[in-house]
Amino acid sequence: MTFGIVDIHCHIFPPLAGASGFPDVETHRLHQQRSMHVHGNQPYRRLKDDSVIQNRPLWNAEDPSEAGRNANAGFKVGRCGRFEWSADGEDGYVQFLPPYMADMSAPAEIIVRQMDYAGIATAVLQNEHIYGNLAEDFASARAQYPGRFIGLAQVEESFADRDAELARVADELDRLDMAGLYYTTTGLFRDGYRRLPDDPSFGPLWREMARRDVPIFWVHSAKSPIGTYEDEMRHLARIVERHPTLRHVLVHGIPTALYAREDGTLDLPDVLTRLLTEGPVSAEILYPIGWGGRMAYPYTAVLPHVRQLVETFGADRFMWGSDMPNVERYCTYRQSLAYLWDHADFLNEQERRLIFRDNALRLFSPTDL
Repeated sequence: MTFGIVDIHCHIFPPLAGASGFPDVETHRLHQQRSMHVHGNQPYRRLKDDSVIQNRPLWNAEDPSEAGRNANAGFKVGRCGRFEWSADGEDGYVQFLPPYMADMSAPAEIIVRQMDYAGIATAVLQNEHIYGNLAEDFASARAQYPGRFIGLAQVEESFADRDAELARVADELDRLDMAGLYYTTTGLFRDGYRRLPDDPSFGPLWREMARRDVPIFWVHSAKSPIGTYEDEMRHLARIVERHPTLRHVLVHGIPTALYAREDGTLDLPDVLTRLLTEGPVSAEILYPIGWGGRMAYPYTAVLPHVRQLVETFGADRFMWGSDMPNVERYCTYRQSLAYLWDHADFLNEQERRLIFRDNALRLFSPTDL
């Protein structure tokens, strides 16, 4: 390795049973329960025999608002990577994190040692509600381990037009020196998806992020009250049109499984093609977390997709990421790098440097590094 690899997608977090930066434990648990309701990569299982179950009792499927939450499900943060519940006379769980995570935490010290072992120089810390509102933790980690972490701010998406939320984002960017904004469309459940990201009421947020030249890291679900992935991209396209200097990153990468033909080639929707060709939009290359439940390492079926994406849109549109430590429910941190680093022989040296380092660093100002 002739340059320091940057992981565009990583997490640190305290034990998940706590408030973790939310006003209280209950608000954190609300987000976690909703996230486990919409989570699809890992199956629900029956606690007594680990068999897969189809019943999803955590939320009313017909009501995506807070009112749809099953408050009687006994939802809780378990141990060893599990979220658990007891509903309809049955105890269930989902193995969301790797089983070795006994207290459901990922301290900065451990993640730095994992980075050392895997050969990663710097990691971008993404700020997901499941783990907490963690800008304070990210700032502490940056101070403790200079040069190893870049942190993202977070917003309560449903309330992102409120002065208090705008002030919180500003504080995280200014006082805590966060370098971008993490935005997940699933967070819109707080008001039942009454307003979507391109609603004019959220204009002040996007104008302020554009003024600051802060990149937006978008998490799209591909199946939500917003609609399909193409529908989500149309909402993003409207924001791109209104705020042409605002830069965007598609977290988790392009869901190529949705658009793969039988011969393995991709038939991408026009709106996505336009965004990646004409807009200030880039994407993660982060497939083990999405494909690990379907196939074993080294995920060879993914490589033709990566090759087509790079050949179609150029290497300067993509950045490698891991989703560490979550990814270790499927493979090791080193393997989440090696499936691409060791096997994508179609990448030349310039393309490798762009994907594994330079594109990520170009998102941020030198003071963020």
